[in-house]
Amino acid sequence: MAGIAFELKKILRKRGLSAVVAAFGYSFALSSGPYFITIMSLILVNFFAYSFVERREELTQFQVAVTHLVAFSLILSGFSTLYLIRFLADTIFLKRTESIIPNMMGAVLINMSVGFVLSFFFSMFVLAPHTGYLFAMAFNFSFTVLMGLWTLNTILTGFKSYKYILFSYAVSYLLFIALSFLLVYFGLFGLMSAFALSNSLLFSLLISYILRNYYSNTLLSFDFLKEEKYRNLIITGFIYNFGLWADKLVFWYNPNTSTPALGPLNYSVVYDIPIFLAYLSIAPGISAMFLKVEWEFAEHYDRYYKAVKEGATLDRIYLYGDELIRAARRVLLDTFRIQFIFSIFVVILQEPLFTLFKLPKVYIPLFNILLLGTSLQVVLLSLVALMFYFDRLKYALYTTAVFAVSNLTLSLLSIHLGPYFYGYGFAVSVFLSIAVGVVLLRRFLHEVHYYTFMHTV
Repeated sequence: MAGIAFELKKILRKRGLSAVVAAFGYSFALSSGPYFITIMSLILVNFFAYSFVERREELTQFQVAVTHLVAFSLILSGFSTLYLIRFLADTIFLKRTESIIPNMMGAVLINMSVGFVLSFFFSMFVLAPHTGYLFAMAFNFSFTVLMGLWTLNTILTGFKSYKYILFSYAVSYLLFIALSFLLVYFGLFGLMSAFALSNSLLFSLLISYILRNYYSNTLLSFDFLKEEKYRNLIITGFIYNFGLWADKLVFWYNPNTSTPALGPLNYSVVYDIPIFLAYLSIAPGISAMFLKVEWEFAEHYDRYYKAVKEGATLDRIYLYGDELIRAARRVLLDTFRIQFIFSIFVVILQEPLFTLFKLPKVYIPLFNILLLGTSLQVVLLSLVALMFYFDRLKYALYTTAVFAVSNLTLSLLSIHLGPYFYGYGFAVSVFLSIAVGVVLLRRFLHEVHYYTFMHTV
């Protein structure tokens, strides 16, 4: 984190509008770069492959397959990722860095083994009759790689290795684009093979970085499974990832809103395009959150707890504590302001944008409510990040549980109520979870000195 904060400070030290723009650009590249590289690669492949595939519906089938791979691998890997990164963070704090590699390899092995077994039975016995065994094997391989990939990605994100992650995604998805052009003549199997091979390269780049930067005499260990302090994170990771996809799953598999694409895999013509566009619009909010947390908030956080540990005067501790509370509030408020302003511009320009990209304008009302939901979701992400900083793990669990349960139930209710209510389930669920999170975090910040000294005494 120190390296990231130092570079942001160096950029912002110049002052002026250009410095702010440069800082936001740097934050965007590090926080949202991998996400946008992946999305833009899939869009480019779809656009250019359109002229080469014999059956155009194969491109839709490929996109649906990739979306399901990402969704279910993220949900399943959610059980271990937060728990593992907290365990590894503690090992670094205790200067037991020799435990990083063996426990990382243990977690990757478990995740990939579980992913392989589950996706093998699905691919070979459910998917293969509709797609053929070659595609089913590529699907199974892709799911297995993604299960390991999310684990490594989370570890490197926790270690603040944003630049290397960005570089790895750029290289790997350039390979994906190149392989797609070469293998597109093999149809659906060729595209899935290109996706599998590019993610294999990404997996190799990420794991090699960790192996180069840390040393251990042991290759494999499962010590992280013995740690009981952070068991809440197992549930939190799963619930949060499930909550992110709950509304999509509801629309994919409700008979009123779904369309079959590839055997048992469905998509939603009504919901998928608006929610995809809405998620593309959250980059400014994510960048603002990254900038505020990694630069301003982290500095106040370190200053306050350093003063407590080093026995500073009570007046100085209270002063730093008040500054820390204000910094936490600014993270939430500034993230919301920037995302809200950008969303207003999107709403103003939405009709020309829909016309430019030849999108049906019937999607606009649903897009607007989903845009509100995704904008609020950036605030929710900021809340959860602050809870993790303050070690309020139960608060994070309660907040994400409200999000997951309400998103699932309210999305089901919105379909029952009819098309005019589509999207409201997602937006309202995010609002409810923010309300719960704000109440919990506000209560903690109001008594931050009590909790701090209670833990240090």
